[in-house]
Amino acid sequence: MADYPSCDVNDPAVEATRLIAENLRPAIVVVDQGRPVAVLPASQVVNFLVPRYLQEDPALARAYDEAAGDAAAGVLVGRRVGDLLSTTSRTPMPVVHPEATLMECAAQMARAHSPLIIVVGHDGTTQGAITAARLLAAVLP
Repeated sequence: MADYPSCDVNDPAVEATRLIAENLRPAIVVVDQGRPVAVLPASQVVNFLVPRYLQEDPALARAYDEAAGDAAAGVLVGRRVGDLLSTTSRTPMPVVHPEATLMECAAQMARAHSPLIIVVGHDGTTQGAITAARLLAAVLP
């Protein structure tokens, strides 16, 4: 378990995206008043950036040059992290307590289809997070 980047639900979406990108993380923990409320996967941010019509017909994406791709981040301006969370169906937040076993962690991660699970103390505060890569490393002989 390790400290993990987090942001507040009311933080600018651009800051959360930068936090994911600069730390090369698969996701970040989203908190509200210091308590974890969601996991924001990088893939969900990408989903927000790419217009639906390009997702439905990837051949159209080839027509976009790099400048248009660079401008895609403009959709984040003026948005909050909470806006990114509301764009997709909410799945249960993957949470375990510090004493959870490896299989409990794996089961929570699999159920939520999340690249990380949040470790929450009995007082409800974030203690850290466990990434899928770290979990897999612990499983391998």
